[in-house]
Amino acid sequence: MIELNDGTLSVKIKERGAELSSVVLGGREYIWQGDEKIWSGQCPVLFPICGKLRDGTYRYGGRTYSMELHGFAREKIFSVKQVSPQEAVFTICDDEQTRAQYPFSFVFSVTYTLQGGELKITYSVYNRGNEPMWFNFGSHESYRTEGQEGVWTLEWSEREDLVLRDLSPNGISDSHTLLRENTKEVCIEQSLFVQDSLVFDGLRSREVTLKCEGQPAVQIRFPRFDYLVLWKMPNAPYLSIEPWNGLPDRENTSGELSEKYGIRCLGGGELCAMTHFIRFFEFTPRSGK
Repeated sequence: MIELNDGTLSVKIKERGAELSSVVLGGREYIWQGDEKIWSGQCPVLFPICGKLRDGTYRYGGRTYSMELHGFAREKIFSVKQVSPQEAVFTICDDEQTRAQYPFSFVFSVTYTLQGGELKITYSVYNRGNEPMWFNFGSHESYRTEGQEGVWTLEWSEREDLVLRDLSPNGISDSHTLLRENTKEVCIEQSLFVQDSLVFDGLRSREVTLKCEGQPAVQIRFPRFDYLVLWKMPNAPYLSIEPWNGLPDRENTSGELSEKYGIRCLGGGELCAMTHFIRFFEFTPRSGK
């Protein structure tokens, strides 16, 4: 476990999956601590895909490959370089195991930095091969939301017509559903998650704030990420707020990796990096939790 501290925020990150495991401010833990009876995960890092592949497979270069939900990064042991008490860099490279499911030569890094009172998380991927490399990455931070239903809300930085990508058992549908019209805030209720996840496409906002009884608790900025996903298990006391730069397979996907909706491409020797920023606020729920 790697620890960062800036005198205000205390952060812990696991070497396995470069997964954020704890953020403490003012004695309060902000990160979901996992529960085998509900969901044992916390904040998995998604690479080289976001979401699932239809039938768990894709085709590339005339071959069929299998890959599990969200890719393999979350199960890999990352090497770590602790730059300072406020920064650490976690890195994996392709190996025999990754090439069996993803035939590209890469370096993928996750950098955690405490800076200016917030946690800065940068994902970077470098194509160390000569051929184009197809990829996506995304975050899956899960925040504690104890209390009665209706206590927690999510506020967008801009007024939005909140349009959801419809989901089916086979993937993302071509249809959409209008969740809310001309709104800035949504109450986090279990009824929102009847289709599992909420997948937002075309948001103007690049910042959302999780609030408890009207008080800011966590603010997430995701300047260059195309999509935002919200997810929680039924009646679970957490909310996952997930900036992604790709999507799960469409239900009518061709199965070719290069044609996957939202997939990104890096030329040989190229690098892609994106950062999202998380700010934590001290708050006092009336429930006392």
